[in-house]
Amino acid sequence: MRKRILVTGEGLVGSAIKNLQNLYPYDFYFSSRKGTDLTKEDNVMNLFDCMKPNYVIHTAARVGGVKRNLISPAQQFRDNILINTHMIHYAYKYNVEKMIIFSSTCVFPEDIDVIREDNIHKGPPYRGHWAYAQAKRMIDIQIDSYKQQYGITNYCSVIPGSMFGENDNFDLEDGHVIPSLIHKCYLAKKNSSLLEVWGDGSVTREFVYAQDVARVCLELLYREELPERLIISGEREYSIKEIVDKICNISNFPKDKTKWLLDKPRGQSDRTSDHSIFRRYFPDFKFTDIDIALKNTIEWFSKNYPNIRI
Repeated sequence: MRKRILVTGEGLVGSAIKNLQNLYPYDFYFSSRKGTDLTKEDNVMNLFDCMKPNYVIHTAARVGGVKRNLISPAQQFRDNILINTHMIHYAYKYNVEKMIIFSSTCVFPEDIDVIREDNIHKGPPYRGHWAYAQAKRMIDIQIDSYKQQYGITNYCSVIPGSMFGENDNFDLEDGHVIPSLIHKCYLAKKNSSLLEVWGDGSVTREFVYAQDVARVCLELLYREELPERLIISGEREYSIKEIVDKICNISNFPKDKTKWLLDKPRGQSDRTSDHSIFRRYFPDFKFTDIDIALKNTIEWFSKNYPNIRI
């Protein structure tokens, strides 16, 4: 009998999984924010009671860039705490065999140079992401607590790098860096205006294509045992300036029309990920070339604009 997979969230990763579902031998069921408010416990209980999934990939969250985390920390904390608490609890109650839960690189301490799965709680997170980061940290606390008290196994928190891709949140104010830049560049070209970018472009990130993250999650389910945590990030760092130049080139927008807003926050300092656990599980995994991934995303955005997710 085919395993039933419940995927929460039809945003960036959820939609990528939906695009790949025909390649995997499972019966997929997708839950969207419009259909089910996961902050409400009764809704989550009813979802599990109806679907009775064998596996869960929990991507749903209230997410945003540094600005959203700064201006609405209470809502960021409350919504994410409630969503994750309910989802993990009812996965346990309904005997889910394997669960993949999305965390964030925001959970790592601000002052570490290399991020590894085992150093999440070795210092406070970056202040600009404080509430969101602490809510995401509680995923691991809850999993560990349920493991101790109830003996759950094969619950894995996935920590993606800076993701981007088709069906991203392209909000100019609250979106993450790449989707926001794509939207800004599109409007700058359309309006013959400057492309304004926060910071000085020096910060680096390990960007990763959402389709790659979706493939990793689905292939993880083939494993008899899941890791407790898994970082999934690109294999090299790119500065924001490099990304801006790539977006401008693909969009046929002149790079000399970029204006760097040096009085705005530049974001958290750059850090490198330790990929050793990832490579232990996926020694031969090939990430999509970033230029191809950016081209796919920009083409999707242009084709679907203005009917995009913001």
